[in-house]
Amino acid sequence: MAENTLLYITALVCSTLAIGLLYPLSIRFGLVDIPRGRKQHQGAIPLIGGIATYIGIAISLSLFADTALQPFYYLACTGCIVLLGVFDDYLDLSVKLRLAVQTLLGLAMTWSLGLHLSSLGNLFGLGSIELGIFGLPITLIAVIAAINAFNMTDGIDGLAGMLSLVSFSTIAIFMWLWGQQDYAAFVLVIICAMVPYLACNLGLIGNKKIFLGDAGSMLIGLSVIWLLIIGTQSETASFRPVTALWIIAIPLMDMIAIMVRRIRKGQSPFKADREHLHHISLRLGLNSRESLLLITSLACVFSCIGIIAEYLLVPDFIMLLLFSLAFAGYLYLLQNTWRLVSHFRQQALRHNNK
Repeated sequence: MAENTLLYITALVCSTLAIGLLYPLSIRFGLVDIPRGRKQHQGAIPLIGGIATYIGIAISLSLFADTALQPFYYLACTGCIVLLGVFDDYLDLSVKLRLAVQTLLGLAMTWSLGLHLSSLGNLFGLGSIELGIFGLPITLIAVIAAINAFNMTDGIDGLAGMLSLVSFSTIAIFMWLWGQQDYAAFVLVIICAMVPYLACNLGLIGNKKIFLGDAGSMLIGLSVIWLLIIGTQSETASFRPVTALWIIAIPLMDMIAIMVRRIRKGQSPFKADREHLHHISLRLGLNSRESLLLITSLACVFSCIGIIAEYLLVPDFIMLLLFSLAFAGYLYLLQNTWRLVSHFRQQALRHNNK
């Protein structure tokens, strides 16, 4: 217990100190986000949230983590993804280069863990779906999808961080309750290291506003898929693969929906725009804090459904069906948002005129 306390305190303190040290350096060397185009914040904001979070995680795990967790491999892979993110923040790397590096890191992750997506569970009620030789390529697709899903949510203050906290907290609950307590502590280290970034990003302490940056969103995505594979595919798995869909529901749904819309328009699925869920909520009249609360609440609801369904051992195919229906509803609402808003406004006007 004492070792775990040291893990958490070290992650929190080191991440906080890293922000203080990196803040002036980021301004000096130009690692800042300047408002232009679709970016509408005020002033040049340091892109150090991800770097500081990684420093907190790395120092904590290096000093106090159980060697059985093999923190070296995790820190090596996430260190590389953070470095990729820093270069992307600074130089705006091409999509092909980012995808190539992410693929290589996916291979390194599966090699270091000795795990990949080998089974998807009994998704259709006809027996467990074993992936066989397709396990590795599907794992690489999952790695790239998770990294980019969380990267795409980083559009308003606190959103990527809060969505990741929901995912990490849900994973920690599963691991703590169902036999992977050491990994639950591992997850809590990540959460503690993220708290200082979130506090600064949301303006809860001081006046040093910072952004997560691509380094941070990629770190989150790789960490989430790393833990999901351990949680679903290891010998001591604590939840089923279908439950993972509920754990990352909002980032996953938003990524798929936006990519489908871009492809239909003849655009690259990785082309940046202002059509994400958080952009739509802003255009509907919500401010950034209200949008953050709404979307985070939705993520909590999905995660709670996953926890309850896992606890009650709801069959895999029913969980998949429910998720598919939820996704269909999500797509319908996104595609008909303006029609629904117009309808409610007309109803309100009629009510006021009576």
